[in-house]
Amino acid sequence: MRFPICLLILSMCCPSQAPQQPVQDIVQKLLPQPYNTASLKLPKPSEREDAIKQLKKAQRTAYEARAQQIAFLLAVLDVDYQRNRDYLIWVLKGCDVPEIKNGCDEMTGGYLVFLLQQGHREILAPLLDASVKDYNAAGSESLGAFFSQLVARSPDEFLDAVRSFPPSTQKKICSFAGSGDGGGMEPSDLKRVRAHLGGMHDDEVARRCLLQIEHANKPTM
Repeated sequence: MRFPICLLILSMCCPSQAPQQPVQDIVQKLLPQPYNTASLKLPKPSEREDAIKQLKKAQRTAYEARAQQIAFLLAVLDVDYQRNRDYLIWVLKGCDVPEIKNGCDEMTGGYLVFLLQQGHREILAPLLDASVKDYNAAGSESLGAFFSQLVARSPDEFLDAVRSFPPSTQKKICSFAGSGDGGGMEPSDLKRVRAHLGGMHDDEVARRCLLQIEHANKPTM
C-alpha cells in the first residue's frame, strides 16, 4: 500500500495545473481575418492601454502585411497618427509600379479610405494620386468604387481635391472614378453626378470631369 500513498502525497504537494490557453495575438484580436476594415474590433476603454502597448511592441519586428495592419490599428487609435498614416501612404506608393513594392496589396487603399471616412480628409489627395497609377487590380477596384460614390455624394469635396492636380491628371482621376469598380457607376449615382456637375456651367474642372465620367460610362457595343 506504500505506492498508492506516495502517489496521494505527490498529488497533494504538486496539484495538477490546467493547461493555459494561448494568448491571442493582438492584431488577430483587433483585426481578425480577412484583415479588412469590416472586421475591425476596437478595444474596450479598459483594454485600450494594454492593446496599444502590445501593438507598439509588435510593430518593432513587423513587416509587410503585418506592419500595415499594426500601422492602421495605431492610426485608428490615434497613436502616433501622423507617422503611421505616412507609413500607409508610403506603402500605397508601392502600387505605383508594375512590380509592386513596399508590401502594397489590396488592403492598403482600404485602410486609408477608412481613415479618410473617420475625418482625416488630408488623405484624399494621396489616394487620388494613387488612383491614376495603381497597378494592383484588386486595390484599383476598391478605390474606384469609393471614388465613384464620393463624386456622386460629395461632388464639391471631390472636385476641390481634383483641382490640385494638372488637367491631364484630372482627366485620369475622373475617368477612374467614372469606371467605379470596373463596371461603371450605378445609374442613380451617375444621374446625381450629371445633375450636379452639369449645373456648374462656369467651372472648367467640373466640365472636364463630367466629360471623362460620361466617357467611362459610355455603353460599349
